[in-house]
Amino acid sequence: MRTASPSIGHIVRKLLNEYVSERDRTLIDCVFASAPTQESLDACLHLCDIEAMGAHLSLMLSYLMHDHPELRFSEYVAPRLQGLIRFYRFANVETLSRFANVGKALNAANIPLLIFKGAAMKALRPDLARPMGDVDILVRPEHLAATVRICEKLGLHDARTGSAHAVDMHTADGKSAVDVHSAVIESAKGTSAFHRDLFTRARSATAFGVEVLLPAHEDLYFLAVANLTKNLREKTSIHGLFYALFDCRFLPADKPGFDWSLVRDDAREAGVEFEVRLGVDFMNTLVPGIVPDADRRFPLTVKMEDYCNRLIFDDEYLRQRREACRAIRVVDLKNYPAHYGSMIVKLLLLKKLRFFPAFVRWYLETRGKKVCDAH
Repeated sequence: MRTASPSIGHIVRKLLNEYVSERDRTLIDCVFASAPTQESLDACLHLCDIEAMGAHLSLMLSYLMHDHPELRFSEYVAPRLQGLIRFYRFANVETLSRFANVGKALNAANIPLLIFKGAAMKALRPDLARPMGDVDILVRPEHLAATVRICEKLGLHDARTGSAHAVDMHTADGKSAVDVHSAVIESAKGTSAFHRDLFTRARSATAFGVEVLLPAHEDLYFLAVANLTKNLREKTSIHGLFYALFDCRFLPADKPGFDWSLVRDDAREAGVEFEVRLGVDFMNTLVPGIVPDADRRFPLTVKMEDYCNRLIFDDEYLRQRREACRAIRVVDLKNYPAHYGSMIVKLLLLKKLRFFPAFVRWYLETRGKKVCDAH
């Protein structure tokens, strides 16, 4: 059996250093403790001032308050946290009301819609507030154009975010209403087995006054991890980064017989096996054991190792060469064509060769770098 690779650990450590401060770690340790105590809460709040942390991080304490009503919050923290909870509840109501207008119109047009991400988790845990700027819905590719037309009839417009698989519909005053997807994973086309299974396993439900399809818990788990890694890699939605931890703790506990193999199958069908393994290791480093028996449930494959090595190659070598070439001035290239021309040629060559796993492995090994090899 393949086990955790030190190279994946190297990538995880870099991500942690970039996105997780010591204060964040203190907060996470407290909120995700298996048996939090009053002493641990008081020590956390001594270091984590909710006025300074910001709303998204501070709201995490409301989950601790919800799950452990025996804990006492100070006279300073309690009213501020209650005010924050009320703010997000009202903000969620506004967001969900914009979605409801669209959802009811889609129901009337007999267009099935599947909700995922924050809206799906809100439907499963309605008593908890969470950061949610819009509602993400998935429609079948053949319904995308009709869905957009319905949104436009309701006064919404395409914000033109440049996504190849989603249309972000905004109100006239610029507020995001619904993000309409024809695919939820960029590498998986809308007609893929993954998306077919997503619709097949979903159950019908009424959420926020709309008839929707609610994904299986395993599919929601996969989407949470895949989205976590995507946000880490692309530096997007960082403010809500840690809510994936809450989702991935809740979903297996909420469903008896949670099928981990379905999560792995989703990752394989969507072509993001390594991204999911990376997200799993990231979460387990933050909250040990949040994904139990990860090496067995998400084993490394040769394809995943190759992808890992390419990430290291890109970060350690290709990025530096790209930045050096961007700094070349035309006058420098004209005066010293051999020197600067060879730099550009090497960059172009390495960009081609990065897709050959044997070359990348050889390149890393010759420079003393640990390759991703779980044998």
